[in-house]
Amino acid sequence: MTKKFLTIVSAVMLTCLFIPSQSLAADQKIPIGNLKPATHLEKPVLEQTGGKLILSDSPETYQQEGAFYRDTAKGEFRVFWHHQNRSGETRKVAVAVTNTLDQGVKLYSEGQGASVSIYPDVAGQKALVSFLEDRFEKHYLTTLAPGESYFLIRTADDLDTVSGIAQFAAYTKHGHQPTSVTVTTLNYTDRPSHPEKMRILEGDSHTRGSFPHFNRTGVITYDPAMGNAYIRISSAESGKWSDKLPGEYEMGVDVVDGNKPVVNNGNYGVLYNFTVQIENSLHSPREVTVYENPSGGFGHYVMEWQGHIKKSGFLSYKYAWPFQELNVGADGNDYRFVTSLPGGASGPSVIYFTNTAH
Repeated sequence: MTKKFLTIVSAVMLTCLFIPSQSLAADQKIPIGNLKPATHLEKPVLEQTGGKLILSDSPETYQQEGAFYRDTAKGEFRVFWHHQNRSGETRKVAVAVTNTLDQGVKLYSEGQGASVSIYPDVAGQKALVSFLEDRFEKHYLTTLAPGESYFLIRTADDLDTVSGIAQFAAYTKHGHQPTSVTVTTLNYTDRPSHPEKMRILEGDSHTRGSFPHFNRTGVITYDPAMGNAYIRISSAESGKWSDKLPGEYEMGVDVVDGNKPVVNNGNYGVLYNFTVQIENSLHSPREVTVYENPSGGFGHYVMEWQGHIKKSGFLSYKYAWPFQELNVGADGNDYRFVTSLPGGASGPSVIYFTNTAH
């Protein structure tokens, strides 16, 4: 995935009544200039929640068999991986969860999405959609005996990209207490008996590492009296292009390359859970349209609004995708908005709000 700086958004709604809203076509888009000028919304302070995030995106393209990344995780954790096959042959790409303890481990899934495509951003979009559809369905996978591994596998032909996001929970067989497992992302032709011992491949310019939290939660507030307005998500963590939100980024560590500190620019694998509060000081019904613009990038994007998943067509920085129309009452409403930057997509993402009289 191209590691340009991006923004990923999501939402947790305050309970309230609202007027039904409309969905828009995935391939509908307008020139970004049509939305300008626009006012910068006040930045929400994001809360970092959830368990460990294991990020595997280096080497992003590979030729040799081997492991991409490896770390331990305890209890609830999420894995994000994105790797393109340049080996000249078909390979298996997998996440392996290994029980390295002397007692049994019960392993659960809390959502899985893993897809294959010749187009990296299409693979990333499909994986994220599958994960969002599956993430509330916690189910038992298996009980791992000491030394046993669970594999989540996809087959990649030459030049195919496997992109995935999956969340697991590991508990002791007796007592059902959070326990540790070893997680390895890898590629191979013949399935290894001990993925936890497989050689780690040399990394490239992309990122691999482990981060303390896999979710962000916050509140975005928009008043139609502002006219056109925007908020930028997953911009650069630092530097002159940085417009990051408070609490958006956290430092991680690459445990296979000398425990060096790393940053997950774009927060790949992180779900943004937002409550969007529309505070209507105009006190008359308004039609609000919400757009996505990958400022400085391109890709296929995923937004979840009020529990409904929306998928964009190919979108570049020159255009904005109107993914939701809202009929907002005179007193305003609150909405749930969830998003994440898919593998292969780049940004930053800019979320625009516009409105007209209803």
